[in-house]
Amino acid sequence: MNNWKRTHSCGQLRTSDFGKDVVLMGWVNGVRDLGGIIFVDLRDRKGITQLLVPPDAPEQVSEAAKKLGSEWVIAVRGRVARRAAGTVNPNLATGEIEVVASEVHTLSESKTPPFLPSEELNVSEELRLRYRYLDLRRPPLLRNLAIRSRLALAARRYLEKQDFYEIETPFLTKSTPEGARDYLVPSRTQKGSFYALPQSPQLFKQILMVAGFDRYFQIVRCFRDEDLRADRQPEFTQIDIEMSFVDEDDVFEVVEGLFVSMLGEVGIEASAPFPRLTWAEAMDRYGTDKPDLRYRLEIADVSEIFSGSGYGVFENVITGGGAVRALTAPGCGRYSRKDIEGLERLAKSQGATGLGWARWTDSEVSSPMSKHVGEARLKEAFQKAKGGPGDLLLLVAGEARKASVTLGALRLEVARRENLAKSGTWQLAWVTEFPLFEWDASTQQWSASHHPFTSPHPDDLGRLESDPGSVRSLA
Repeated sequence: MNNWKRTHSCGQLRTSDFGKDVVLMGWVNGVRDLGGIIFVDLRDRKGITQLLVPPDAPEQVSEAAKKLGSEWVIAVRGRVARRAAGTVNPNLATGEIEVVASEVHTLSESKTPPFLPSEELNVSEELRLRYRYLDLRRPPLLRNLAIRSRLALAARRYLEKQDFYEIETPFLTKSTPEGARDYLVPSRTQKGSFYALPQSPQLFKQILMVAGFDRYFQIVRCFRDEDLRADRQPEFTQIDIEMSFVDEDDVFEVVEGLFVSMLGEVGIEASAPFPRLTWAEAMDRYGTDKPDLRYRLEIADVSEIFSGSGYGVFENVITGGGAVRALTAPGCGRYSRKDIEGLERLAKSQGATGLGWARWTDSEVSSPMSKHVGEARLKEAFQKAKGGPGDLLLLVAGEARKASVTLGALRLEVARRENLAKSGTWQLAWVTEFPLFEWDASTQQWSASHHPFTSPHPDDLGRLESDPGSVRSLA
C-alpha cells in the first residue's frame, strides 16, 4: 500500500476534475457486473462515486472487482472520466463523472450484512442497535450527525463574536439537591462514597459567575435519572449561556441571534425578533406552553354566547365558574360521525367529559345540540372561532384551563389529519412569564414550576406569600 494516499472523498469529484489521476477509499455500496463491464458504487460519508472497470482492464483489476461484495472496504486508483451519454445520474452530486479503475485493493472484506445502509429499512430497532455501525452508515443518520456538528460550530462562532468564553465544568461532582435524581458513580479511592453525574452544571455556573466570568457558555452533557419522555432521555446535550449585568431583553437578543445563525448554517431562514407570547396567552389560545404556530388555529372562549341558552351541560359549567371553549377545524365539515367519534375519544383521554360539535354546510349549521342552543348561537360561536361554511366546530366545557388543554390536543390532531404543518417550515417564538410555582397534590404544597433559581416577576412580589399560584416568573 505504498503511495496509496486518498486524494478525494467519494462526494467531491466534478466535471472540473476530468483527466485527473485519483485515489479513492470507501465502502462498496453496490456492484453491477454487466458481462465484461463492471460498475462499482463507492461510498464514504461525503457521497458516492461510480467506478468503472472496463473490458480491457488488467486481469488482476477485473478479478478483484468481480470478488467485491456489499460493504467491503476498498482503495481504488484511477482516472476521472465523463460518463457516457444517457448515463448521467442527476440524483448524485458526482453523477456526471466516473473513475476508470486502474488498480483495486481490498482493505477489508465483509460478511453479508443483515441489512444494507443503501436500502429502505424494514428491520427492528433491536437489529439496528445490534449492528449500530451499519445503521450509522445510512444517509439519514449521517446527515443528522453532520447537521449536529455544523450547528455546534455555528453556535461557537456566533457566541465568540458576542464576547463569550467557552468553559468546561466537571462531570464528576458532589450530589446537589435539585429536581431530578442523580446518576451515581462509585469512588475507588473513597469506599462507600459516590460521585454524582451533574443534572446540569448549576453549582459550577454559580462559582464562575461569582468569580467574574460574566459571559460564558458551554455545550454540555447533562444526566438525569428520571422517566423517559418524547423530548427527554437519560443523557442529553444542552447549550448553557450565562450572562451577568443584563436584563431579559439582552437574553432575547443574544439567543435570537444564536438561533438565526445556527439555522442559517443548515439552510433555514429565520429573522429576529421572534414573536412573544406569555404563558397564559399560549395556554388560552393554543392549549399548550409550546404551541406550533405554523398554522393559525386558535381556541376561542364562547362562554358568553352560550350563557342563558338553557343547555344544561353548558349552563352548569358556566355558572360553576368554568368556561365553554371552541376550536374551528377548517374544511372538516366533511368529517363522518366516525371521524368525530375519534376526536371525542381523544378529548375524553385528556379529561373532558365529552365533546360538542357542529358542522356548517353550505346551507345550514347542523349539530346534536341544535335543538338545545339554536342555530343562531352556533353560527355566532363559529364566527367567534373564525370558522365558516365547510368547517367543523369543536366545543369543550369545563374548568377553563383544562378545556383549553383538551382543545390543544384536538388542535394537534386536526393539524396532523389535515397536514396543516408543512414539513420544512419553521415559526420560532418565545413563551414568557411561566408560573413561578405549581401545586403538588401529593405533598399538598407549592413547589418551583421550573427550578428554584428562577426570579419572580417584580410586579408579583407582593403576592409571594398570599397567592403564590398567581406569581409569574422571569422565564
